[in-house]
Amino acid sequence: MKRGKRSWGAVLIGALIVMCITFGILIGTGAIRLEEGVDGAAGIPLAMASSSEDRYGSIDTGRVRMEFEAIGMSDVPENIVATLSTLEKIDHYPVYTMRYFGPYLRASELQPDPEPDEAALKATDWACSLFAAVGDSSWPVFGRNFDWEYSPILVLFLEPEDGYRSIMSIDIAYLVEQADIDRLDKCGVEELLPLLSAPFLTFDGMNEKGVAIGMASVDYECGYPSDPEKRDVGDLRLMREVLESSATVEEAIAFLETINPVSQGGPNMHYLIADRAPAAALIEYHDGEMVVFRSSAETPWQLGTNFPVVLTEGNPTGSCWRYDLLETTLREHGGSLSADGAADLLQAVSTPTTRWSIVYGLSQLETRLVIERNADGVHTFSLTEGGEPHED
Repeated sequence: MKRGKRSWGAVLIGALIVMCITFGILIGTGAIRLEEGVDGAAGIPLAMASSSEDRYGSIDTGRVRMEFEAIGMSDVPENIVATLSTLEKIDHYPVYTMRYFGPYLRASELQPDPEPDEAALKATDWACSLFAAVGDSSWPVFGRNFDWEYSPILVLFLEPEDGYRSIMSIDIAYLVEQADIDRLDKCGVEELLPLLSAPFLTFDGMNEKGVAIGMASVDYECGYPSDPEKRDVGDLRLMREVLESSATVEEAIAFLETINPVSQGGPNMHYLIADRAPAAALIEYHDGEMVVFRSSAETPWQLGTNFPVVLTEGNPTGSCWRYDLLETTLREHGGSLSADGAADLLQAVSTPTTRWSIVYGLSQLETRLVIERNADGVHTFSLTEGGEPHED
């Protein structure tokens, strides 16, 4: 899938500015709310995101607040100011980090849905790889390679007002103009506003309960459910909702049964979910139905690449060399891998288009990020329950 943003970036910036100016008029009255819609966000008054020392701690919001005031936007909610104040560049690739304090600005309220990228829809060179090794209850791991075009990364720490905290990775080429990608840490607030839509474009992530989720595109019109009694949720955005609402794989599956995934402009997807119970499941869609492949005591792992397992009649071997190598390795190790072992396996199934490799330690709540197969440059992040997220 790639990249709706390319055609509507300028529209988004303008719409965000208009929206934020409108905040100044309506927030004092509580008239602005995040209403139910395609993402099912709770109707939380934005005014609830007012200044709070307990919530924002020692974050220095002065510079960002002054920049907003300089362009006539003096009533921007404190959670938005605090969020943009946390942006930091940690790698020249580049990799950025940011803490996002909810409630979120809804992308669907700020710009039209992007037109599907027909070239991406027809492409067949996706090479993402996902696996969950849950054979060791003390050290379940989730591994994921993201393979595509050049993909600058935002490591996003989400801190919702109602839901589990999470860490996730975002391909910000969907959001930011190419000319600004390398200099976001030096940009003014107007150029940073598109980052506020990042929670609607999840690519993979893990929450504070040790639930991880990731996606892979499939070259197959799978037929997402379209139950009129269920709400529609974007097929990238739903991963964020899973992380905010689910403490186990089974809770995630139950949540997914309540929604209709809808395409956000790319090919259809399937999803891998794992927890520290430990358990794992591959979620696919076929002819309007959700199909679940679970791990078991005999096979304490699950995996996925870029083909639909549901079409293999129970025999996926031979459909993809990366899938075969993942499954063989997981079987040889009984579904038990260390973080280093998981990283080595991701390296073994990487390709020249691997943009990032990420290992989520589901019990330790640690994340290891490697950029473009450079194992010498590892970024490690921690997401402890109740603690403040940080890079180690």
